[in-house]
Amino acid sequence: MTSKRGILFALLASLIVNGALIGLFVGHRMAGEDRRAMHGMTRQLLRDEPSEFAKPMRNAMEAHRSEMRIAFRQIRSARRDMFKILKMPEVTTDELNQALAQIREAEMNLKKVSHQVLAEVLPQMPVEQRLHFAKADMMRRHGGDAHGGERPKAGRL
Repeated sequence: MTSKRGILFALLASLIVNGALIGLFVGHRMAGEDRRAMHGMTRQLLRDEPSEFAKPMRNAMEAHRSEMRIAFRQIRSARRDMFKILKMPEVTTDELNQALAQIREAEMNLKKVSHQVLAEVLPQMPVEQRLHFAKADMMRRHGGDAHGGERPKAGRL
């Protein structure tokens, strides 16, 4: 009788542990894209910044985490809707325009939240650092070197 109880207890413990692991895995996968996107955005913003401004930037982003997560989910949902439309046998211009408008709106919402974070952090920086940040951001968006180098010409590597 004791060995049956031991086996039953081991089976029950195994089920509980496996259930917890599956729950953690599913939870991680469901929130993973948002978390990775936010982490990437934080890393990109802080890449060229000195350490004294990294902490305020992280704190500001942490304060707006839920808003940013919602914005990332809206973008993902709008893009999924666009792909559903693109997979349809026949698509109208109005359907495409509406789907593209939803993507634009979601992206603008994310920019709004990102700009709120910057509005909280940039005033704490000295003028030179703000200008360096703006220049680095512009170069990231348009290519080239943030430290004054030129962008590569078309057709040249």
